[in-house]
Amino acid sequence: MTPTPAHNEKIWTGTAVSAGVAYAVVHVLKDHFDEPDEDSIEEGMVDQEMTRLHAALAVTRQEIEELQRVMDGEQGSAESEIFETHLLILQDATILKQTEKTVREQRVCVDWAYYKLMCKHMDALRGLSDAYLRERFLDIKDVTQRVMRHLRGELMQHPMFDEPVIVVAHDLTPSDTVQLDRSKVLGFAVETGSAVSHAAIIARSLALPAVVKLHGICEELHSGDTVLLDGEGGQLILNPTAETLARYRTREEQAERREDVFQEERHKPSTTLCGTMICVGANAEFIEEVGIVEDSGAEEVGLFRTEFLHLENPDATEDELTAAYSRVVKSLAPKRVVFRTLDLGGDKIDERLAVEPEPNPFLGWRGIRLSLGRPDLFKRQLRALLRAAAHGRVGIMFPMVSGVQEVVDAKAVLNDCAEELIAEGIDVPEEVEVGAMIEIPSAALSADLIAAEVDFLSLGTNDLIQYTIAVDRLNDRVAGLYQPTHPAVLRLIGMSVKAARGAGIRIGMCGEMASDLRLTPLMIGLGLNELSVATTQIARVKHAVRRLSVSECEELARAAQTCTSPVEILALSRAVADRCYPELFE
Repeated sequence: MTPTPAHNEKIWTGTAVSAGVAYAVVHVLKDHFDEPDEDSIEEGMVDQEMTRLHAALAVTRQEIEELQRVMDGEQGSAESEIFETHLLILQDATILKQTEKTVREQRVCVDWAYYKLMCKHMDALRGLSDAYLRERFLDIKDVTQRVMRHLRGELMQHPMFDEPVIVVAHDLTPSDTVQLDRSKVLGFAVETGSAVSHAAIIARSLALPAVVKLHGICEELHSGDTVLLDGEGGQLILNPTAETLARYRTREEQAERREDVFQEERHKPSTTLCGTMICVGANAEFIEEVGIVEDSGAEEVGLFRTEFLHLENPDATEDELTAAYSRVVKSLAPKRVVFRTLDLGGDKIDERLAVEPEPNPFLGWRGIRLSLGRPDLFKRQLRALLRAAAHGRVGIMFPMVSGVQEVVDAKAVLNDCAEELIAEGIDVPEEVEVGAMIEIPSAALSADLIAAEVDFLSLGTNDLIQYTIAVDRLNDRVAGLYQPTHPAVLRLIGMSVKAARGAGIRIGMCGEMASDLRLTPLMIGLGLNELSVATTQIARVKHAVRRLSVSECEELARAAQTCTSPVEILALSRAVADRCYPELFE
């Protein structure tokens, strides 16, 4: 670490969501296009600038044509005609000539010249009473935004970083994240979000520091600024001094020594003081995580989120999907890998599937609903998963089920796929387990019916809490109401555990509650003996399990069920955790 002497140190404080420290330059991802700087250029750079513009226009044209193709195939030619207008705007020879004239005569960068020209066209149409002309304003705005983001390198179809960076963004969606060159990302600093936002979850999966709720950083930081990101203290420090860097270096060395103690036993079984085995697995979403999972001490992959692979390559063929899934299964064999089928929708948007914006996407076409509505997509994935199951232990889990009928329908599609493969001479293992996610209150309330149809259940507590309490987990105004220990949430968990036990099937938890060391005693007390967590938490959760007894945890759960206050319930569980493994909270 070498300090940056040019400017004064400045500190922002937000919410720490993934531990670790990173020191690097930032890359700011903007969710809108703003006015670029009117940078001067040398006389000999005109052709270079125009080459940049033509490259941005070419990539934008490819995007629009692909959107048009998908729209035309799914909705008919009338609905796809909107993109004809976009292409006409993009290819307008007058705009290109005027932009080049400005660049050549005024010696300014092409970003500024193109932006100012397009703004002039938008201003001419803005606010007109004619509905058709108002729509043309929106068309120009959309095209301009796409081109400007390509000029800035902020559409992420291609790696954009030459050197490691800390990504700064207003929000970081799953679609954004999968398009990043993750080998060059050292951490995330986000203006919005929470501990259970996808940026936080992905950061923990990749063992990267992350801080959210850093309000205003996108306006004050610029790509190339040097910062230190503290994923434990929740701070982002611009231009850290030599003293600051020395303090963090000492703190990191102390943290590493403490962590080594837990890591030494990470590959040993996690058995409670009374001899009960608790399976601690890993949550994963990217193929490059396989090595991290192997080294983490995870006993299985309790949740592999397949939608991230889809977002990386929406056009993947069945053979390509089979190869990707097989690579994961082979690498981790003989460990079990539970693949969750596509959980698209909500904030994980494939724009080619979401043709029309939904007023409330979290209550819309997502999870198993989307899969059943797109049987071609669903069957391609299920066939690939069944083929991958030939290489090891595989579980297939359906997300966002609201009731038993969706499970029955999904299983019917799965059975059809198995029969097709067998007819084609492809072996399908009989031991592929089928499970369902419990993450909607209606699923928990009918868990006994669902349990009769599956081999296992898995509690997705991030959404279960959100839907039970009607709280958007990313909304600052109601974030305080997002309470994992809400009595209603605990009752739904208890109900699901009882249903699984009654059906003689296993039940686990793969939501963020499973990673919360303050709640480990309560989860065991409620009857859970499978916890799937971020790889960075596996050694710590195993350490906690080894210091608990089931009888004490069950006593805690009984006491918690008599409480009405989420805060009081959390305090009861934290008290047990503090007494049994205080070293994990140092």
